[in-house]
Amino acid sequence: MVAKSDLQFAGEFLVEECQIVSTTGQVYDINSLVEEINVFENIYTAAVSGDIVIKDTTNIVQNFPIIGEEKLILKIQTPQAKPEPETTIDFTLSPLIIYKINSQYGEGENAQIISLQFGSMEGFRNTTSRVSQSYSGQPNEIVEKILRDENYLKSKKTFYFEPTANNAKIIFPNIRPFKCIKHLSNISNSQLNNASPSYLFYETTKGFHFRTYDSMCREDPKLFLKENVGASLNEKGVIDAQKNLDTLINYQRVSSKDTVKNLNSGMISSKLIKHDVYHKRLDLYKYNYLDNFDRDIHPDNGEATPIISTAKDPDTNKSLIDNEDTKLFVVSTASGYSFEESGNYPYQSDNLEQTLQRKTARRQQFENGHILNIEVNGQTFIQAGDKINLEIGATSALTQDKEDKQISGNYIITHLRHTFTKSQQLKHKIVMQVAKDSGKSNVLPSDGIPQNNQLGPDRNHSKSIDVSAGHSVDQGYVDGVI
Repeated sequence: MVAKSDLQFAGEFLVEECQIVSTTGQVYDINSLVEEINVFENIYTAAVSGDIVIKDTTNIVQNFPIIGEEKLILKIQTPQAKPEPETTIDFTLSPLIIYKINSQYGEGENAQIISLQFGSMEGFRNTTSRVSQSYSGQPNEIVEKILRDENYLKSKKTFYFEPTANNAKIIFPNIRPFKCIKHLSNISNSQLNNASPSYLFYETTKGFHFRTYDSMCREDPKLFLKENVGASLNEKGVIDAQKNLDTLINYQRVSSKDTVKNLNSGMISSKLIKHDVYHKRLDLYKYNYLDNFDRDIHPDNGEATPIISTAKDPDTNKSLIDNEDTKLFVVSTASGYSFEESGNYPYQSDNLEQTLQRKTARRQQFENGHILNIEVNGQTFIQAGDKINLEIGATSALTQDKEDKQISGNYIITHLRHTFTKSQQLKHKIVMQVAKDSGKSNVLPSDGIPQNNQLGPDRNHSKSIDVSAGHSVDQGYVDGVI
């Protein structure tokens, strides 16, 4: 972890290198021109991106020139005693590419404000190559082959992977590399985390990752944050940079309580009908959130509780998970085992009965569970996919608890933006979206509304009205069932 004792103030940072390399090899050091740098990470996006704003008096766009094919060498770090790749943002060995001029406008008499868009070279190469090749083996091995192949992504960055349990044999017919990897993530089961199928492929400033939600949840929290209580002073009366780094500056709860959406998306329950053309049969697979809850690993680990109840509807006598037809998947497969002379065929087909329902539900749980947008003082070791801990004070007058147990606890960083500002005030801040798929407070009640209760059950009487001969308010009603 970053040696915070070297900081003078929370949010301090050093831009050690910031250079543009032209297509002819000419180097322009723009460190002194930088106004702001933004770096974006997202566990649902395969490559990092960002933008850099400079204040220029030499008309660099025309005179250098910048044509959208330049390399960007960038190194930024939070001040620390022993910088390491895991604690810095370092694109000196694997440069970024500037591919777009976002904006360019005048500032005063001689200056221009220029915004340049950049991204990783692997993201750029994904647009210029297609995979037309067969592979066999474990999916994590195939992902690395595509990532390293000189004809495709040609990446030399660190690859963090979670071993897969299944074997695959697959042919990719002229498909983009990232799309091939996405397909592999959809048919993979974890070797370590209860056969979890929730694989994601994404890039951070530290490298590429191929791992499950469960793998992220098993990690220890990288950061412990407490709700903002103002500037903290040490025993000498000086602002304590360490405590301010651990302060949650701002947070906003994202509205995510949508039971209808959770039902329709397959988060709570689903059915899978698989048509096996080899064996000429139909197989039915059922999934529900509560039965799988203990199989999945959650950010709060042993303290996690479901975010839906087991209460039954007084009219249908069904709980949410008893509604099996909310989401239906229909797939076709050929799961033969006689294609190889020497014993059984060792490869799985598409493996969807082991992946599709559970992976779909896991993603929806993180996208529609407890979600917060937060702002903190920046540190360069933080990346998307990290687990952090939030301590947020209780706001209700009806409890003696100091902590809001419903929204406090461990979260996974799903989206992240580093903002490094050099103009006016030197400041590094991180705005991120964090999520978790479960609660931490008491288990939700399981007792439904009694059927004899005066409020809650539907006590209306069904009626139907024949309007073929016209209808007026004083006509009688015909009892019946709609």
